[in-house]
Amino acid sequence: MPPKFRRSMSRDDLRNAEDVEKESLLDHDSEPDEDMLFNRPSTSIAEVHTNSRIHSVKIQIQEVTDAMRENVKKVMERGEKIEDLQEASDRLSLAGNEFREAARRAHRKAWMQNVKSRIIVIGITVTVVLCIVVLDIVVLYLVLR
Repeated sequence: MPPKFRRSMSRDDLRNAEDVEKESLLDHDSEPDEDMLFNRPSTSIAEVHTNSRIHSVKIQIQEVTDAMRENVKKVMERGEKIEDLQEASDRLSLAGNEFREAARRAHRKAWMQNVKSRIIVIGITVTVVLCIVVLDIVVLYLVLR
């Protein structure tokens, strides 16, 4: 048994314990044999020693039981926290996927605008060059005539 669950109680403490304290230590599930041990007057040191050992064992059992209940409660709380973390992780994953898709759409839109602007610039340049060439040809034609 771990050291934190070991406690030694003096015989005087056990003898001086009131009936109510004894009942709470036994957690109201005493058997008729145990009631006989608690209610009859002790006449020998051996009975007191046996009674004190029973009490100390019952106290240790109660402490271990309380510790186990606390451990089970902590495990359940941990499970709930893990479920909450899993839900948050799923939400973040969905948000990340949505963000990635929105980024792809924005990238495609920017690429398309870039292509459109290049086509417009090339079109204007070709138009200007054609106008200059046609004007030169017209001017040359008129001059040579």
